[in-house]
Amino acid sequence: MSDTGTQQPAGPAGGAEGNNVGAGASAQKATARTGQGSLRAGLLREAWTHIGRDWIQGNKIVVQAPGERGVVLRAISASTVETVRYAFNKPPRWDDVHDNAWQRRSVVLRGADGAGKTAAALRLLMAKNVQAWYRLDSVDDLARLTELKELGSGSGLLLDRPPDVSELRGQLLEGLEELLRLADAYLVLVAGPEDELGPGVGEYVQRIVRPDGLTDVLRVHLDHRLGGAEAERVLADAGVAALAEELLYDAPCRDAARLAEVLAHEHGPESGDPQQALDLDLDRVRTRMDQTVGEGPEEWFEGLGDTVLRTQAVALAVLGGLPQEEVALASTTLLACFRSERGVLTPSVEEGSVPLRQDPFAQPRRLFAEKLRARTVRSVTQGDYGWLPCTIAEYRDAEYPARIIRHVWSEYRIQQELVGWLAELIDSSSLPVRSFAGTSLGLIATESFEFIATRVFDHWARHEGCGWQRREAIAYALKVCARDPALWAGVHNLVNGWYLSGIWELQAAAARAYGLCLGGVDLGTAVAALTRLGTVDHIQVAIAIGDGFVDLLAQDVAAHAPVVMRAVAEMVHEPESRACGHLVFLILADGLVTEETVAGSTQPRSRPTLLNLAVRDQRGGSLRRLFGYLWAEVIGGELFGDEADVVLQRWAAQAETDPLLLDDLVTTMVEDVAARSPRVRLLLQRHVTSWTGRDCFRPLPRSAAVLGSALRSGQPGFAAQPGGAR
Repeated sequence: MSDTGTQQPAGPAGGAEGNNVGAGASAQKATARTGQGSLRAGLLREAWTHIGRDWIQGNKIVVQAPGERGVVLRAISASTVETVRYAFNKPPRWDDVHDNAWQRRSVVLRGADGAGKTAAALRLLMAKNVQAWYRLDSVDDLARLTELKELGSGSGLLLDRPPDVSELRGQLLEGLEELLRLADAYLVLVAGPEDELGPGVGEYVQRIVRPDGLTDVLRVHLDHRLGGAEAERVLADAGVAALAEELLYDAPCRDAARLAEVLAHEHGPESGDPQQALDLDLDRVRTRMDQTVGEGPEEWFEGLGDTVLRTQAVALAVLGGLPQEEVALASTTLLACFRSERGVLTPSVEEGSVPLRQDPFAQPRRLFAEKLRARTVRSVTQGDYGWLPCTIAEYRDAEYPARIIRHVWSEYRIQQELVGWLAELIDSSSLPVRSFAGTSLGLIATESFEFIATRVFDHWARHEGCGWQRREAIAYALKVCARDPALWAGVHNLVNGWYLSGIWELQAAAARAYGLCLGGVDLGTAVAALTRLGTVDHIQVAIAIGDGFVDLLAQDVAAHAPVVMRAVAEMVHEPESRACGHLVFLILADGLVTEETVAGSTQPRSRPTLLNLAVRDQRGGSLRRLFGYLWAEVIGGELFGDEADVVLQRWAAQAETDPLLLDDLVTTMVEDVAARSPRVRLLLQRHVTSWTGRDCFRPLPRSAAVLGSALRSGQPGFAAQPGGAR
């Protein structure tokens, strides 16, 4: 008897049994990862929001357009949006611009350099209650847009100083009007004072006037960062007004925002005594402004100098958004990669020394965060044990992670150390760490796809000790690469080569890639490949197929469920893939959960996704029939009898305190599973009876009583109203 109350290992590592598809330690572990597929999908979205700069809606959107490539819409960072929301200083004549802008769904903003046109554009979109923010790169991309349904309702599009702005025509904007209306979207295009605009654009133009001075801009940004009272204290400090006048003379609005950031981080902690002078070093403020005005993340990273800070900066770029302890541990691990016996950097780095021992009390976290332009935030994150509070660490600027990762990879001769360090992170037992590390590797692969594919992926896929983790991480990385239209063909050719290789490790890697990164674009091909791989008699390939189908279903449950369930049923029907099909179904049943909000509760309610799909289908519907057929097959087949019992017990354990879920479980098990044959009914009754046995560590008396009674009578047996199984 399997114990549903025992903590199971997180990964499908091989056991002592042979490699053929069958019951054993590997199958037990693969079907004891409850909700891991749904958790994995959420973590990958979260990883991409932090590492890939797409802070809104998780992903960049690639809209398929006529021609060879799609139109890429990149999400605008949340930090940019929030700064404009709370630290916007109205330019002259703003009320007129605001009132006249939205005669149509497109606006063209013109004005002097440094007038704050980008902030004004976002502010105009806020006036239309935009909820998602996307940036286009060119007028050519704008012209090739043919539909926007992927964006969802309430989206804002920004085209900021495109290089081909002279190609803009009023006819193009007029043609977009209906497209924007159908998508409930709005567009703002920003043009410079010298840019030439095409015919018919003038009626869309609103002009932004440069403010006479930047004192008010500085004040509102300080207020946003420090609060009104503390901001006024900083502005009243001796010498600040003169310094601001010096630094902001004829400067763009963004310099005022940057000065506010520097002042906010340079002034001493709030004392509570308005008479006490602030600890503010104006020379240091001036130096930092001289160094950072116009400075990007790359220049900032090069100026860090200290190797300890640099390794922390890289760790923060890769794992930013995870608990601060994970970031600190990862930075220590990366620092160790550059130590030799003498305590200096290995030859791959030209200069800088690393002490053999780093004083853990040398600097508090607050000072490190300041130097790294980072912040720590109290948050609630989801992990193996549910939603739990923690303190996450992340860069204040959402652009930093991607740019730092690319810069470090391309500009320093530390490729070997970086790949080795990422491998250590990926071999971790932490799914969040593996997700973020694999996503970071994908970002590197977009810069050096051929190198990573030949030097890293092939070796990782065959790794003996942590092969399944490495293959999973390869799929995470390829998911990032597949977002780039220029790399799509390369990703497809690589995965197809693995699929045809006849080498089980590479075929397992292909299965994960088909599920995570190829199925979203070509569902039919991915499902067909996973189905054919079911004839490979290797337990790790079978587990990878199951995880691949989980990933496909998690991408779009409603759209993909009919195709996925039908494919698994076909696998079960064919003798060559029957055993694999049984295991795949149990992985699907265990790995996917749907969280629903419950009125009056702060915690969401978790329900098995496959059960949800079945009960929402009509009686006799295709999904419900497939659900009943597959459950009857795994229960009646007895090849994975213990694994089926464990998964079913987990469903019943959730239903033990949830009468509505128990209603659904009893209905489907009696009407759709047990009704298929007397033998399946008897086997189900045997499973249910064991739920109250003496050797069951977590008895389920309510579920056993209600479902057992219904199985004996052949009818659900409870009242028709919801919760009747109570």
